[in-house]
Amino acid sequence: MELFFQVYGQDLYCRIEVSADEGAELSGEVEIRQGARRLTAERASIDATGQHVEVAGRVTYQDPDVLVYGEDARVDAVSEEVSFARAGFDVPRRPARGEATAINISNDRTVTLSDVSFTTCPAQQVDWELLAAELNFDLEGGVGTAQGVKFRFKGVPIFYAPVMTFPIDGQRKSGLLTPNFAERDRTGLDLSIPYYFNLAPNYDLTLEPRYLAKRGTQMNSDFRYLLPRSSGQLRFEYLPDDSQTGDMRSYVNLRHSTSLAGGWQLDTGIEQISDQQYFEDLGNGISVTSQTHLNRYLDVALRRPSWSLLTRLQNYQTIDPLITEDDEPYRRVPQILFEGNWLGERFGFHSNSELVNFDRPVGVTGWRFDTTQETSLRFARAGMYLTPAVALRQTNYWLDQVDGSDTTHSRSLPVGSIDSGFVFERSARDGAWTQTLEPRLMYVHVPFQDQAELPVFDTVEPAYNIVQLFRKYQFIGPDRITDSNQLNLGITTRILDGASGRERLAATFGQTRYLTEQRVSLPGFLPNDANASDYVAEVEVNLRDAWGLNVGYQWNTTTEQTARAEAQFEYRPQNDRLFGLGYRFREGFIEQGDLSLVWPVTQRWRVIGRYSYSFLDDAPLEQFLGWEYEACCWRIRVIGREFISRRTGESDSSLLFQFELKGLSQQSPSAEALLDRGILGYRRMAMPET
Repeated sequence: MELFFQVYGQDLYCRIEVSADEGAELSGEVEIRQGARRLTAERASIDATGQHVEVAGRVTYQDPDVLVYGEDARVDAVSEEVSFARAGFDVPRRPARGEATAINISNDRTVTLSDVSFTTCPAQQVDWELLAAELNFDLEGGVGTAQGVKFRFKGVPIFYAPVMTFPIDGQRKSGLLTPNFAERDRTGLDLSIPYYFNLAPNYDLTLEPRYLAKRGTQMNSDFRYLLPRSSGQLRFEYLPDDSQTGDMRSYVNLRHSTSLAGGWQLDTGIEQISDQQYFEDLGNGISVTSQTHLNRYLDVALRRPSWSLLTRLQNYQTIDPLITEDDEPYRRVPQILFEGNWLGERFGFHSNSELVNFDRPVGVTGWRFDTTQETSLRFARAGMYLTPAVALRQTNYWLDQVDGSDTTHSRSLPVGSIDSGFVFERSARDGAWTQTLEPRLMYVHVPFQDQAELPVFDTVEPAYNIVQLFRKYQFIGPDRITDSNQLNLGITTRILDGASGRERLAATFGQTRYLTEQRVSLPGFLPNDANASDYVAEVEVNLRDAWGLNVGYQWNTTTEQTARAEAQFEYRPQNDRLFGLGYRFREGFIEQGDLSLVWPVTQRWRVIGRYSYSFLDDAPLEQFLGWEYEACCWRIRVIGREFISRRTGESDSSLLFQFELKGLSQQSPSAEALLDRGILGYRRMAMPET
């Protein structure tokens, strides 16, 4: 029997021969469908039972997860399995491809292959290839399992394993992450091989054995969890016997958060190291080795639209040996904070209260209660506002370990202020831009009260800048409240993009004028007797999307010299490239410059570098230079680095090597984290698609 028919608008010819004993023979364009599964062939034979189909010629099998193509195949209608004698395959979700002498596709979304070659490289450039006696794809679980594995790179055999697993889609999978090889001055050869355990959809574990030639073998772990009301992360590092010190060394960092019933929130953080030199000996960056304290806390908070309540237990581990007991921070056991803000259209009431017990082995300890109750009236019209406010600030102390003085103290201070401002606007560049001019004036008055007998638990004087310009209090913390009779003056101008509303330029300039001399200061410092503060200015420019400039400046009106200067320039013409310059100066403390670069040299190569220099010490702080080569299916990074590793200023150097096979190993964050600390915004970059 011969049939001629039309399918999907195409003329197809199919010859069908039917026999009661031998079944049916089909030739021409034969297509077999079952849901999303489709098999096409030149010829097909159906046995008399209708349970088995033999297909021949050019045969193609396709479903959403895999594409198989070969010369002959067999379909079992009972078990719903498809078997190929010799075929090639594609896994489009990875993407990956390969060949095998036998391929079996089951209805449970598993694919079994024999004598297989597998790669994620394109057909025209097979840089690496995995050979296996047997390979199983669990398409549902997204995992590939290989038996009798040989790995070849550029045609050279470099690896053998009896069994290995790897991911075949974008889901989280258990398996080896990219190993890290480095040579460091303080550790010698530094080799770590992290293994990721995808234990469940809501928790996972990374174990990272780390071999340090000069120190020993360290085990690091990172456990993350997500529960219906809780989430957290536990990081633990353990070196049982340091070859150089002979000591056990460890580090633990726990962060946990729980949402409780009734809107309550619990947050805790515990960080602990075994010894003060842990980060200096085993850390890998300035941001780690420069730490002086580790924070431990337990917070229980309740937040409502107009008020909040926080109870905290907090202490610190001091890890800087140069900090004496008298200078160590106090433990807060406990600290209770209440803040409320009830604002109407015109009338506002703000309440802020703190009760805290300060404790430590040496020095004055005790309780402190500080509360501020403030009322304000707001008068506003289009482009202007005026807000007078009055407040009462009450502070009480109940002290212990006090020699020869009172153990209770009380201080009450009225605080008055008037805050006013204007906003003027005009169109520029034929309406393309909107420019604003925003002058602001704040008057603050706080009467003098002698506070010499009050202890100083946690009060400091912040650096004077734009943020501090319009604060009512000179110090952060209630142990000292400066007498004030001052005017805070500032003016801001902005340029807004008329089409997008984006801020293209913002510049602020300001100063505080003191109408009377101040008499209150922190112990060891003289009161401020100047008529005016320093001039402060900040400018942020983003006239083009490709570049941005931020500048901060402070001029000392007494010495008539620069007190502080900061500048950062960033040029980012595309997502895969960055050039940055930075400068920081604070008179008598720091003067540093930075240069950062992430830039493609060719389509495959890019250079990654950073150089940070201290002009005050006439020495580099950190410098690294790296090369990254990214092919279509693999990546290699080599980074040389030198950085300050000790508080005494000693440096450490390292050479980091990282090799990654795309599609076979999950990407390790180690090199990325290193660059992210050195170059702001590096993580947002990616090589262009190839």
